[in-house]
Amino acid sequence: MDEFKVSHMPVVDDRQFKGMISESDIMDANAPGSTIAEVDADLERAFVGANQHIYYVIRKLAATDLSCIAVLDDDEKYVGCITLSDMVVKFEDLAVINQPGGILVIRLKDMDYSLARIAHIVESNDVKILSSYIFNRKDTGVIDLTLKVNREDLSPVIQSLERNDYEVVASFYEATQSDDLKGRYDELMRYINF
Repeated sequence: MDEFKVSHMPVVDDRQFKGMISESDIMDANAPGSTIAEVDADLERAFVGANQHIYYVIRKLAATDLSCIAVLDDDEKYVGCITLSDMVVKFEDLAVINQPGGILVIRLKDMDYSLARIAHIVESNDVKILSSYIFNRKDTGVIDLTLKVNREDLSPVIQSLERNDYEVVASFYEATQSDDLKGRYDELMRYINF
């Protein structure tokens, strides 16, 4: 557990999954030299199927509050386990976080949400949506739609969205240092020439 930085570990006997044991169960037993079979612990039978979608794995990990979860095949034989750090790496790929581009956060009423309409507006600016996520603001009827796009210059997209009565509450992009310096230089030259 210390080596893999987890506080839970699958217990397996000849590929038969018995459950998850916690670090606190082991510490509470205070029985150095004992086997796991000798430790009196309630093993949580939390697992996911090998063919389940990664969203289900995320939901299951969040619901169980475990640091890792067992993966079983169709015959419920142990295949491996997925840790929270594995999930962070996978989420980076899933959300296209490692690709250059910008991020827009649009706030709108739940009843006004139409991804097709928003995508049309965004893509009319020759911009591609790489991923999208919705955060539902409970009991308000309002959602925040987060879009990861393939462009860093978001101003034309923001203007188009605002012309279509969408509220852009935040935008982020990865500006290179040379872009920042060029922008400052251009501002200085406009100030001098004014």
